[in-house]
Order: sequence, then structure tokens, then C-alpha cells
Amino acid sequence: MNRTERLLDLIAYLLNAREPVSWQQIKNHFPEDYAHGVEESNQRKFERDKAELISLGIPIDYYSGTERKEGYLIEKEKLFLPEMEFTPQESSLLMMAADAVLENEGFPYSDQLQKALHKIISLNHHIASPPPQREVDITSGDPRSVRSRARWVQEIQDALDRRKKVEIEYRAFSTQEVTRRRVHPYGLIFSDRKWTMVAWDELRQDLRNFVLSRIQKLEINPRRPGTPDFAIPEDFSLSRYKDQQPWELEFHDPLEVTLRVEAHRLPELGPQLVTASACGPQTFRVRVTYLDGFCRWVLSQKNDVEIVDPPQARQRLISLLQQLL
Repeated sequence: MNRTERLLDLIAYLLNAREPVSWQQIKNHFPEDYAHGVEESNQRKFERDKAELISLGIPIDYYSGTERKEGYLIEKEKLFLPEMEFTPQESSLLMMAADAVLENEGFPYSDQLQKALHKIISLNHHIASPPPQREVDITSGDPRSVRSRARWVQEIQDALDRRKKVEIEYRAFSTQEVTRRRVHPYGLIFSDRKWTMVAWDELRQDLRNFVLSRIQKLEINPRRPGTPDFAIPEDFSLSRYKDQQPWELEFHDPLEVTLRVEAHRLPELGPQLVTASACGPQTFRVRVTYLDGFCRWVLSQKNDVEIVDPPQARQRLISLLQQLL
């Protein structure tokens, strides 16, 4: 049998086993695959298959024989997620939000979203398909720009899955200069209405954030498509970037900004300023690497937060206010 059939049969065999299966039992069940030729080669072949399944999210456990019989097993509880039930109110909101997103032809994960909705509908009988006439409309700017970002998301996701290097032509935030960069994609984030790629930059020899709307050209390394170019460090966590405040995304060189917060807002805004340093009872110094994101946050606090200095930060805030007016 070919490798795909062998992997599927191996999943079914370990999943249906009532107790851990020994290596000898596996060989007896797959004589043409794991019991033919040199024993060491057969073991390496099984280890490669097992590693492939684990990388795909199939939890194969090995028991040493202390608490259970020695051998391999796939626990159903670890493989299958519990059934998900939604209230009618949650269902309505879910379908309305999903339908509005699918209306945007540039959404990069529309196929996956449609398949997920189909499964949810089949499990939750009180969920109806979206009505043909829509009451909600969502726009995302220039459709050509949206389609371009969608294409970048799909290609970067492909590079992430295969751990392939990516070459991009990127327009810098501060200088508007376009440079060619070779990066190792570590993850994708959608935050502050922007798709951002977190990647190791070979030029800077450090982790950097790249806003997809600033990518002019993108090319995945075509050499050895089935072989990874890099490994993501075990201590890397995308959640640390996901939980960043908007002004902490690295779009330009650091800028020290001093702001004053009204006393009655300190209990509420304190958790958002955990990385800031206090320089007075109501004054904080913040390290800003995305000034526009910081200014938008300040504007959202109305009159309760004021930028004290530097002048360029105050001027940028005034410029944004003038645009609103």
C-alpha cells in the first residue's frame, strides 16, 4: 500500500485498540510495511510514520508498562473534541457574523469557514442557513488591496505549514523605503484591522513584525518543497504578540512617549500600561513602536489621557484629529 493508506490504516488500528499495542503486534498487523527486510530499517520507517502523524495533530502515546500494558495507543478523548452546542441567540450572532465575513470576497479563509459552518449547522439543528437578503454590510477599503492581502495570507500560511523561507519586498513604515528581506515566518496575527506576520528577519537577525499591506512582492523558497528550511524555537509563543497593545507592534524605531492619565481612569487603564514606567502619580513613560496605534488608543480614551511629549507624538495626534474632523 502507499504511504497515505498506511498512515490511515495505522490511525484506525491504534484508535480501535482497547489497550496499548506492542511493536510486535504492529509488525504482525502490517507485515509488508514493518516486518519486511532489516529490523532497524522497519523501526525507522515506523518512527517516521509516527512523527508524521504527531505533526498532523494525531496524539500517539507510548506506555512503558508501569501503569498499563507496554505499547502504543491513540486515546479517543485526546483526538476528538467534545461536541459544541450553541444557544439560539449565540447561533444567530454566529451566522450573521460569518455571513458578513463571507460576503467579503477577499477573506483568505472563506473555504475553511464555510466547512466549519456546515459542520456546526449539522450538529446544532436550531441553526438555520443565512438568509438570502443581508442586513449587515462590511467593507474593508480598496477591493484590490483586500485581495492582495488575502493572497499574502494564504501564501504565508503555506510557508508556515511547510516551514519554508519567504523573500519579500517590504515598504518600511518610517522611511517608505522598499527593501528585499528573507524571513522565516513564525505566525500570523490579525490585530488593529491589520494582518501581521511575525517572522525571523535574516537581515536584522531578530524577530520582526511585517504588516501585510506593506508587502510589495512575496515569493516562497521553491527549492526542496517538501523539506523544511527552518524550525520554530520551542520557546516561541505567538500569544505574547497577540496580547500586545497596539503601540507595541514593531512598525518603526522605538519612541519614548510621556502621557498623563486622569486619576479616576487609573484602575481601568492600569492593566493596559503594565509595560510602562511610572514617572509621577498620574504620569507614565511608554515605549512606542507604532505611533498611529498609540494615538488611536489615546483618542479612544476621550479627554482622560493626554500625550505630554515628545512634540512629534502630539503633532501626530493632532493630525489624526484633523483627519477625523
